[in-house]
Amino acid sequence: MFGLFFFIALTVFLLVKLNEILGTRAGFYIDKENLHSMTEKSTVEEVTKSKEDEKLAEVIKVYPTFNAESFLNKARKAFEIIFAAYAKGDTKTLKGLLSSRIFNAFSMAIEDRKKRGEVLEGIFVRFISSEIVDVSTAENEVFITVKFETEQSNVLKSEDGTILEGSADFVENRTEIWSFVRKKNANDFKWYLHEIKSD
Repeated sequence: MFGLFFFIALTVFLLVKLNEILGTRAGFYIDKENLHSMTEKSTVEEVTKSKEDEKLAEVIKVYPTFNAESFLNKARKAFEIIFAAYAKGDTKTLKGLLSSRIFNAFSMAIEDRKKRGEVLEGIFVRFISSEIVDVSTAENEVFITVKFETEQSNVLKSEDGTILEGSADFVENRTEIWSFVRKKNANDFKWYLHEIKSD
């Protein structure tokens, strides 16, 4: 009996001492699963950036003076001009900024609006963000795709001023994907809007 009691007391004593030596688990720990997740995320971001740099390098091969930041500034300006021109039905301005395919689509939409006697009031508020999300090259063309996040207000009215769609008091957050195109080895150095998609 005494031997059993002595054994239990010794076990408790050893456990207490072991705890004092090792201490308690405190602070920030990363388990293997989290470590793997963080490493994987970092690797994906690095690979994505590397691929983007490679794509932009392809554009620079074709256009040695190309600068991504300068392109984004011009793309934002083009967005505002095209937004306003479409609302006003200004096909002359649009023709100088759109590829023939998308210009025809814009022209048809504007013509239909005029036939119905409708007026579109578009107010561009601001850019939330803008970034190049894709670059591709074809045999004779280069395409750069930009993601725009904007705040804007769109109100469609009838001839008598009745609101058919939208509200002048409502500012909408919109995300759109715009693809711009430019011909290789051409005398025309302009980029034209080639396609629009909603995100």
